[in-house]
Amino acid sequence: MLFLELAAQGVRGLSPSVRLALKPGYSALQSPSDLPAPLSGLIVALAFPDGRGGDSAFLAPGAKSGRAGLSIQGNDGSVWRIVRDLGGAGGLHKLNKATNQFDVVSQDALEMGQSLRAGAGFPARSTWEQLFTLTGPQLPTRRPKGPARPAAASATSKSAPRLPTASWNMDAPSAPVAEDPARLASLEAELVTSKRAAEVQFRLDGVSSELFTIESKMKSWEELKQRLETARAELRKSSEQSPAAAEDVVARAKRYPEDRKRHEEQLARLEEEQRAIIDNQPEPPAPLQSDQRFLGAIAAGLALLIGAVFLEGGLRYLAVGSMVPFTFAALLALRFIEDLQHSGRSGGKAEVLTGRAKKLADDFALTTMVVQKAFAQVGAETLDEFLAVMERRAGLQTQVNQLEAEWADAQSTPEYASLASRSAELKASQEACNEELLGMSDGYVRDVRDIEREIARLKEPAAAAAPVAPKPSMSGEGFAPVVTTPTETFDDPAAPLMMLATDLFTTDVPSLWSVLHDRAVQYLTALTDRRYHGISIDKDGHATLEAPGRTISARELPGKDLDLMYLALRLTLIEKAAGQHKLPVVIEDTFNTVLDAAKQPLFGRMVKHLGSLTQVLHVSGSGQNASMADTPAPI
Repeated sequence: MLFLELAAQGVRGLSPSVRLALKPGYSALQSPSDLPAPLSGLIVALAFPDGRGGDSAFLAPGAKSGRAGLSIQGNDGSVWRIVRDLGGAGGLHKLNKATNQFDVVSQDALEMGQSLRAGAGFPARSTWEQLFTLTGPQLPTRRPKGPARPAAASATSKSAPRLPTASWNMDAPSAPVAEDPARLASLEAELVTSKRAAEVQFRLDGVSSELFTIESKMKSWEELKQRLETARAELRKSSEQSPAAAEDVVARAKRYPEDRKRHEEQLARLEEEQRAIIDNQPEPPAPLQSDQRFLGAIAAGLALLIGAVFLEGGLRYLAVGSMVPFTFAALLALRFIEDLQHSGRSGGKAEVLTGRAKKLADDFALTTMVVQKAFAQVGAETLDEFLAVMERRAGLQTQVNQLEAEWADAQSTPEYASLASRSAELKASQEACNEELLGMSDGYVRDVRDIEREIARLKEPAAAAAPVAPKPSMSGEGFAPVVTTPTETFDDPAAPLMMLATDLFTTDVPSLWSVLHDRAVQYLTALTDRRYHGISIDKDGHATLEAPGRTISARELPGKDLDLMYLALRLTLIEKAAGQHKLPVVIEDTFNTVLDAAKQPLFGRMVKHLGSLTQVLHVSGSGQNASMADTPAPI
């Protein structure tokens, strides 16, 4: 996940109008005031709205209205945008890549959080606040303090001498306890209600998560069914427009350019043959009756034959001589017949070629008519348009087959029939939990830890008995005991951190600590100038530090060292989580009160190293320096 852009108007701690592109790496954001801008709180108000207008707390002083927006690139590659009017309405949007516009996903506070977790990869609110935001008020010394304890018991040293029992004045009056039984009873009743509310809220979160999963699955199935119906409708429409025997028509259409070319080539060859026949065709023979030789031979033969009739004696044999001219005439007649036959054969071949050309033209016209009719039926003018329409139809058929298979698989799952009833049960349970929460103190319940700390403060002794030193030994032997005073204790910050980390890494404390130990020791020794050379975490998450010659519980550490240990653990967890989850980190304050000037560059290098693993936004006040940042920018 990556933050892409921050936009704000009228937001407390920021400039009147801000629009800032957020880049990967280590970015230093400079606030206009001396205090760091509450960027982490603003992000929480945007990503986890309470639905009751609690984000109005971020309005700038004197501003009547304010508006803030955050763009996120999710783990799924999509771009999300959260926009809210502070104290008013807001919504979650998602970029539609087809239209390049943001579509509204939800305006419901609960659905927004669930969509961000499921789609963008945003962690749970407690995980985000306690692991991926690092602010000054989170330091152990700035939290409510634990009960007082004697300074002499502040450390379990291996070589520290024990003070004799006589060093305490046992006759001194015990410290009075602050008595406020009415307030204490009220707090204990509130504690019971708060614990019950926590249980109900935990159950509600589980119900909401399961309901969101079920509704997402039902929505995906409904979308699948809708896509199937749409694809079927488009396929029917395409089938109505497509010609019958579509495969044969498509094949003809694909062959049409080749058929046309081949038709033109065949016509060209026939024309050449016809031209050759015409060029080589002999002239038709002249009529036989116009042949003077034929007529002369006939006349000569007839003359000899007629003359022989009228002659007598041997002259009659002249009739035999008539055979010569008649034979010559017959030869001329045969030659005429041969010429006439040759001329007839050339004309027949030309007629055959003419018939072939007509047949080719008729066949091509039939193919052209079928293809043109198919083009007109689908509304195409060219072959490419026709093929595109037919390929779309084939693609629709493939898409319908695939969607039908997916829908059949979905219907065959055992949970298909039971999801609707399960969703109704969960909605009823969710409504019951919400009503129960609203019935507890009008819907407002404080955190259990806050109430327990307040009860502890009421039960805390108002003043501890001061130890009285015994009189010095008259013999001069021994040492006078050091007078001690009560000292403050702080809660061990390691335990809640490790509990959250086990949820994030889905493992137990010992397994997780085996991965974190070496790096945590490196951070601790560097930040404390090697005053501590080791740290261990037990199965419950409580920390114990090792110093030269002694072992110290985290609760017994001096305040500054406890803060440094907390920073070492936080930096270790951020570094390890960045390698797996790629979540942005928001740091507010430069921790000048914890780190001296010599340590500031070291802390800057540590944060810069985190910036090489994930996006780090380091917010500092005006005049402060988030050193070594890749991208400084005013906000």
